[in-house]
Amino acid sequence: MLKNLAFIATIACFATSCSVFKPAATKPVSTPETEGNPNGVQFISNVSIKPDTRKDNYRSSITAIGATTKTSVAPDNAAAKAIENYPALKFKYAILENCSVEDLDNPKLLIFMDYWYGTPYHYGGTTRDGIDCSAFAFLLMSSVYGVAGLPRTSKEQYEASHHIHRDDLQEGDLVFFHTLGKRRTVTHVGVYLRNNKFVHASVSGVMISDMNDGYYDKHFVGAGRVTDPAQTQAAGQNSTAGGL
Repeated sequence: MLKNLAFIATIACFATSCSVFKPAATKPVSTPETEGNPNGVQFISNVSIKPDTRKDNYRSSITAIGATTKTSVAPDNAAAKAIENYPALKFKYAILENCSVEDLDNPKLLIFMDYWYGTPYHYGGTTRDGIDCSAFAFLLMSSVYGVAGLPRTSKEQYEASHHIHRDDLQEGDLVFFHTLGKRRTVTHVGVYLRNNKFVHASVSGVMISDMNDGYYDKHFVGAGRVTDPAQTQAAGQNSTAGGL
């Protein structure tokens, strides 16, 4: 009898002790997709979207999660990150500008163009949601070349610049066109790059075009160089004509 009671007690104790294994069976398994990324949603190609990220001047809200690093780049380091991508941008724009990679030695210009490239055209617009030609030229000259006093409209920009011959064009010069009616009034502006290429906010969006293209060659009005921001601002204030 005593042996039976001892056997029953032993079985009861063993059954009770099995409960210590329950937490281990229900504990979630850590995976590379979830480890170190508790607030993100994991997608394909090691890319996650974090709810608290914000867009900045050079990066989207998508943050890559690498195999060895799980920290995203802070907005304050956006410019530095863009500089890291400079070699890739050189190859991209060497093709668009029909030049060698070594010719592209202005990182500010490439980063600016790449940020705005493809932005849709919107008359009077000044943002990535939509921008017009003169606003784009204004922002480029200000951000890349430090020209803060460029007037707002293309016609005023033409009058405020020092007119040069087409054969003397250099990077950063302005090129002007007439796009409305038969009169050769300036209604469009772009910024010259090299090899007859210029960047502008066209009706198809911000893009690089060729001045030898039939349309632009036919509608070319002139070229201008901005050399003195103070003189540019004064000329713009004295201008009374309107433009696009």
